[in-house]
Amino acid sequence: MRYSDVEEYIFARRRMGMKFGLDRVRKLMAAAGDPQRSYRTVHIVGTNGKGSTTAYLAGILQEMGYRVGRMTSPHLLHYRERAAVNGEWIPESEVVEFVETFRDSIEQFRATFFEITTVMSAWYFRKAGVEVVSAEAGLGGRLDATRLLDGGITVFTGVEIEHRRILGPTEAAIATEKVAMAKEGSILVAYTQKPEVEEAIASAVAGRNLRRVVPEPSPFAPLPGGYQPLNAGLAVAAAGLLSGRPAEEVLEVFRNSGRSFRWAGRIDLREGEPPVLFDVAHSPGSMAGLIEYLGRERALPVPAVVGFLEDKFWREMTLQMKGVFEPVVATTPLNERSLPAEILVKEFRRHGIEALCQDDIGKAMDTARGMTRDLLVVTGSFFVTGEAMLHAWRCGWIRLPERGEEPHQLFRSGRDVDTPEMTDL
Repeated sequence: MRYSDVEEYIFARRRMGMKFGLDRVRKLMAAAGDPQRSYRTVHIVGTNGKGSTTAYLAGILQEMGYRVGRMTSPHLLHYRERAAVNGEWIPESEVVEFVETFRDSIEQFRATFFEITTVMSAWYFRKAGVEVVSAEAGLGGRLDATRLLDGGITVFTGVEIEHRRILGPTEAAIATEKVAMAKEGSILVAYTQKPEVEEAIASAVAGRNLRRVVPEPSPFAPLPGGYQPLNAGLAVAAAGLLSGRPAEEVLEVFRNSGRSFRWAGRIDLREGEPPVLFDVAHSPGSMAGLIEYLGRERALPVPAVVGFLEDKFWREMTLQMKGVFEPVVATTPLNERSLPAEILVKEFRRHGIEALCQDDIGKAMDTARGMTRDLLVVTGSFFVTGEAMLHAWRCGWIRLPERGEEPHQLFRSGRDVDTPEMTDL
């Protein structure tokens, strides 16, 4: 099979939607030989900050000399970035081999997109000789497919209200689902939370005999944003627990690894004409972080391209943007759960924000580029930010120096077959 055919096959499994339970992924993992048993895993769960915490931890452990697997979702530029070893994405040939080898099992167990990706990542990590995996969970914890990785350390980044239909109506309920990733007798790394969330954590700690570790924020972080020292502190604590090294030594390792750190789409300024700041701010908390950063660094307002999924708190975020982004070009993410641009425009205008509607992301970028010579911001859904970044790069406006990737590889990003991103529980 060609890689493009295999990628199309995997993406087509998204049409199965979201299916609860661990039975399918457990059977597929067993068919692959339970590869997750060959290395240690650190799980990262929470609402915001999972991706950067996962990447920080992977970078620290690699700098320490470990061979490190990194599992993240969703992808921004290419499907293969979801599974990386020492920062290098899974090769096309390995994706093809996995599907050719286990296609019968995938069909037999009716595995979903996220389940296939989870097992493929675990299988590839064993094949690549990985010693430890830094794994970002999907939506949840208790029934998340990544729970099969059976980590000894769980990192909790905190919660906001999200996916109420799936995870629960309150932050306490959502926290209960998230920290349920931690297995009996394991370690839970988490900052002190608001009282109702602390109650949920305390119940989990007592009920499953967890060891609770409350970290210190890092004194520095490679990425901008006031919340990044918190994410970095979680990664430093987890790396220290896994390696047995003292905090001071881990911080020095982190400082060294941070010199070459890059994490696309997270307050990610790409120089060009004009420079473009890309940030996947898709919750009120992450949007507040972006706004706080811009308020320190730039005169406001600035032009922006914005698009959200309909199940996010987009009304709250449009209100947050008042006085920060203007004019706004509203666009529609490449996803079945997308919020139509015309609805988003009406909401912006309701708050007195000048807004234009351009359903196509590429055309939205073209329109917004003509509005500024200073700075353009692209924010909201991964499915807007990633496609906008690729469009700007293809047009020659920005550089896209993604490690280890040839330009032609980024054109085959699966977006022609992109259907809803249903990260499974």
